[in-house]
Amino acid sequence: MALPELIYAPIDGGTIHRYEISGGKRKFLRFIGCYLGQCNFHKNIDDATDYIKNLKELQKIQNS
Repeated sequence: MALPELIYAPIDGGTIHRYEISGGKRKFLRFIGCYLGQCNFHKNIDDATDYIKNLKELQKIQNS
């Protein structure tokens, strides 16, 4: 199994990695969105990007 591959790192923080997961006879491509140690798997890059944006907004609200 290959390691996750960094594909996007916004200038204001967070990362998105591409990860190929084997499941039985099939392989699945998933994206991992991470921000401040909180990571989640997503089926597409748009969902991973939205996840990071939402975490950033929550962080701004908590710091206010």
